[in-house]
Amino acid sequence: MSVSKVYHFGPRGRISDVIKGQRLFEVAGLNECFNRGDSVAIKIHCGEWDNTGYLRPSIVAGIVETVKEYGGDPFVCDTTTCYLRSRGTGRDELLTAARNGFTPQTLGCPFVVADGPYGLNEVKAPLENGNFLKHAYLAEAIANADSLIVLSHFKGHGEGVYGAALKNVGIGCSSKQGKSNVHLFQHPIFGVLAYEFHPEKCVGEECPIYKRCGENCPTGSFTISTEKPYPRWDRSTCIGCYECGLRGACEVVVQPEANTRRRYFPAAISDAAKAYVDYMGRDHVGFINYAIDITPTCDCVPYSDMHILPNLGVFASKDIIAIDMACLDASVQMQAVPGSRPYDEELEGEPWKAGHEKFTNIMRIPVSQWSSVNAAIKLGLGSADYELIEAIPGPRERYGQKKYREHHPSYFTRKPFSINKPRFEPECYLEDIKVTLEELSGRPNAKVTRSG
Repeated sequence: MSVSKVYHFGPRGRISDVIKGQRLFEVAGLNECFNRGDSVAIKIHCGEWDNTGYLRPSIVAGIVETVKEYGGDPFVCDTTTCYLRSRGTGRDELLTAARNGFTPQTLGCPFVVADGPYGLNEVKAPLENGNFLKHAYLAEAIANADSLIVLSHFKGHGEGVYGAALKNVGIGCSSKQGKSNVHLFQHPIFGVLAYEFHPEKCVGEECPIYKRCGENCPTGSFTISTEKPYPRWDRSTCIGCYECGLRGACEVVVQPEANTRRRYFPAAISDAAKAYVDYMGRDHVGFINYAIDITPTCDCVPYSDMHILPNLGVFASKDIIAIDMACLDASVQMQAVPGSRPYDEELEGEPWKAGHEKFTNIMRIPVSQWSSVNAAIKLGLGSADYELIEAIPGPRERYGQKKYREHHPSYFTRKPFSINKPRFEPECYLEDIKVTLEELSGRPNAKVTRSG
């Protein structure tokens, strides 16, 4: 396997993450992924309702601007979730995306729910020699695009161990059916139908979520009766969405201890990623990973925990394996942020230390952070060997607001300032300064009390 190029900007310097992404887009040659006039899908994760860790809309808007400059016709997209929460339908996804700042006005192009109003708009993507799957289901709007640019937030993930390019393609580009398949929810050995069902543990109306538990099955396969045993599960009509399994706290639907679905799931992600990259054509897909605001869990949870690592910078490549490898390697080299999740006492392997894996042991079920990468290598999806190239900033006037690249902003104020003249007003100041520099220095002599 040849050595792949990964281009990188570190976290320091007087250059914003917006411009870092724009510059890396160019130096990594992502403009070569499409021709003038081509439809370009820009895949993001718009974040769950109340999550604040997702990539900022301005970062995405910067890539939209760059795609346009190279003649592409971009749209930004995300897909509905397998679970039915704040992004479970197209309508809810649009509401959540708008609340999180992703609108046509902020992005400069349409925001599209790529798998349609209910997550059912898909294209079957074949997969040869997969580790788990024979095919995967790619969201229709992405499948119909000429090119795919994947913008990923590098962070932890509750089941995938870490999230970056592989996860953003393998899960993020899947329809609902595709996500269920990749999660192995319908697998004959690991799937939901192999889970244990204990209806006798349901307490009925005494349970505070009794009503919601009876409503959470989209097909009506799982219902709650007014008579014991309260839960009823018709497995013959179950589609394996796992909504009932999310009620595992009451132990009515339980994954058997011997079930290894969670351990295999990160590897199954790579099956779908391989199917989708091959479907789009490898020369038509490019990747940018933003290793900033690195939280222990995914942007698909309704909160954002304390960052576990300092910002590691921005990475770009045409190789999906190499770019994720570069981010993981950088995370291993760095010491965790004191007080963050890797420092929790119950964790094994001292994940907070520099030189130790940061994601393997921070989840409830320890799974190797290399699972997705190793599975992708086995599939021949890319190269684990990479050259990390530190990018050089371009000329400052190349970026920023396009309107001001030729003329300074002051140029545009001359006429309005000539009409409504700004005043020079020294008389607004007191004759004497009433505070000393000594008075402004040091912490105030104040008492603090803590409670709760």
